Amino acid sequence: MHVLRYAKLDTLCLIRSGYFLTFSVLFSAGFYLMFTVVASDAISDSPDFARDYMLSMSVSGAFFGALNAAGIRLGAERGEGWARQILLTPLSGRAYLGAKALTAWLATLPATLVVFALGALVNDVSMPAADWLAALAVIWGASAVFVVAGLAVGLVAVGEAAQFTCLGVFFPLALLGGLWFPLDDFPTALRHAADYLPTRSLDQLATLVTPGETDTSWLRPLLVLVCWGAALGGVVLARSRAAVLARV
Repeated sequence: MHVLRYAKLDTLCLIRSGYFLTFSVLFSAGFYLMFTVVASDAISDSPDFARDYMLSMSVSGAFFGALNAAGIRLGAERGEGWARQILLTPLSGRAYLGAKALTAWLATLPATLVVFALGALVNDVSMPAADWLAALAVIWGASAVFVVAGLAVGLVAVGEAAQFTCLGVFFPLALLGGLWFPLDDFPTALRHAADYLPTRSLDQLATLVTPGETDTSWLRPLLVLVCWGAALGGVVLARSRAAVLARV
């Protein structure tokens, strides 16, 4: 019960944050409109580009939403000593991290919903209702990996360093994962490396549930996400006991 109450309070604080709205929601929405309405011909001539880019930018927005809520805010609160104040309340350190994880998971939704709405209303992206729900479920569900990544950053970096670390994680993984630009023009080595990034893997899983996709190779991207989740989860477990209660 304490976890849910704190998560509710933390979520309300998050959605009032201009930083979260700008980089998670507006950034994703702006990129989507720019490259599907203004400069679509310069990026791709595929008839499914508006749909595929909608999924990519949804993953991008979910990624930053999780990093912001679980990484930047956790690191900042540790730096300010707020995390140690949790010991003075009925909320334990473990419950505090659980509430942060829940807030971060919810924070992956706004950008996804906004970009989905733009895809349907602006670019006439059309899919059966079941496919819309499946794509949303895949992106939101698998974004748990991004939540774990955010917690890992927030437990390793403190204060302003957490913000810079999150940005240092977000931009390369989003770019090299093919979320912003198609990977066709990337060097061969980078295209192969992208297949082992969580951003690329989640984008591929979301695309697999859309109409007309004949590629059923879902096992590799799923395994990539599981491996990233396990590795990052190990970092969280290793750091959680000491890091939540101290500024180091």
